[in-house]
Amino acid sequence: MYLNAHLVRFWKENVVGVHLSRSRPYQKNDNRLVEQKNDSLVRQYFGNMRLDTLAQWTLLNEIYNLMWLYYNLFQPVMHLQEKVTVNDKVRRKWDQAQTPYERLKATAALSAEQRQRLDTLYAQTNPQQLRREIYRRLDQLWDMAATTTASAA
Repeated sequence: MYLNAHLVRFWKENVVGVHLSRSRPYQKNDNRLVEQKNDSLVRQYFGNMRLDTLAQWTLLNEIYNLMWLYYNLFQPVMHLQEKVTVNDKVRRKWDQAQTPYERLKATAALSAEQRQRLDTLYAQTNPQQLRREIYRRLDQLWDMAATTTASAA
């Protein structure tokens, strides 16, 4: 995406709390948190398979939507609170594991309507069934990729 000086100025003037951040493709240290999630949530599930067809792309987006639900509502994450080096040993202190959903609810960032919508989504979602659905669709995707690769060879 290209941002010129006019767009940057517009966003700074009209949206509170937004700041410009730059990162370069394939440079893990530029945006380490995004790259870490890309590895654990994308490459671990999909590997390095090539997905070229519209059907594969559509199924991939469906899987991403399901994964969004599963990981944001039901998978707890620990955040690093403190890192201290003592006698050449690194000591790390982590906070209590919470899901992104729980962390968001604990802030004042949500309106009452948004909070109600998330609470309803959480109550209506079965995590075990959701996980089974993710793996069922992954199997479909891998079958499609194998078929596409075999027909191309």
